[in-house]
Amino acid sequence: MLVRAGGKAPLAFIFASAIIFAVVLLHRYGMDSGMLPDTATIKNNFAASFGAGRSVKTFMDRSEKLWQKTVQQRHVLRENNYNGQDIGFFPARDGPSYFTWYFSIWDLIPASYNCPHEVERIGRMGDGGKWVCGMHRYETKKPCVLYSFGIQNESSFEQEMLERTNCEVFGYDFSVSDFGKALRPEFSDRAHFKQVGISGLSKPENNPPFYTIQDLMAQNGHDYIDILKIDIEYAEFDALSSLNAWANGNMEFPIGQMLIEIHLFRDQPISSLSFLDWWESLEARGLRPVWTEPNLLAVTVHLEDSQPRLAEYSLINIHDKRNVLYH
Repeated sequence: MLVRAGGKAPLAFIFASAIIFAVVLLHRYGMDSGMLPDTATIKNNFAASFGAGRSVKTFMDRSEKLWQKTVQQRHVLRENNYNGQDIGFFPARDGPSYFTWYFSIWDLIPASYNCPHEVERIGRMGDGGKWVCGMHRYETKKPCVLYSFGIQNESSFEQEMLERTNCEVFGYDFSVSDFGKALRPEFSDRAHFKQVGISGLSKPENNPPFYTIQDLMAQNGHDYIDILKIDIEYAEFDALSSLNAWANGNMEFPIGQMLIEIHLFRDQPISSLSFLDWWESLEARGLRPVWTEPNLLAVTVHLEDSQPRLAEYSLINIHDKRNVLYH
């Protein structure tokens, strides 16, 4: 404890330290900048943090070891606690059961791999915005391809990506007829929308039609997606499993970075064990989680049973030879 009974010196020390810290911040970023560094500052400061003699590859090798540690911990926990049985996503239901079930499903898949660049929030705060690894790397890439599955009425993420990059944005949502109002008309030449759904099996006869990710890529003449944003209310499992099966074999998984919201709805036929198997099938193709945040709106609006069944993840593909993040 810094503060002792009857002692004022520690408080003065803390106060002085706070003033010094504030002065350093003002000197670093400047009063005129509003204390918000621009993208170039973020990039340069992060690059300097590697230090002399360090490289992105060295950084990634270390991140891989950290990720492998959590995978091993997951396997041990699964072996010791599951015994081949589905215990649910949130097994602890009260105080006493916590001492037996001291974890939830999200604890088993932490974002334990470090992005080799800065991580930046793109789009609005709250629901709709996404965390992107290495945003500055996409700002100069051309061509750049971004797919956005699940638009609803919110397009602040797509708008900011169009403003700051050369990306062509392909948006899909069966429930609306266009991007949200945040997308400005002057960017419409690079924003392409179709009212279709995403699934694990193409059904062009439906109204509106549904397509697999790989069939949409073929329609657009693409064999690679730089960034995939996917928020499709549980359909992510079938859609990504279908893409994985299609790309199986010698073909690299054709996604550079994936920004996904996972939906563990109670009335869907997925168990905690099958979910972990699905997650590991993506890890096997090179996807590594670099960021996560819970979507607590499921709790605050009392969705289903008010359990935290939704979570956002940002994953990068480390087996991808075309990934702009490190090539």
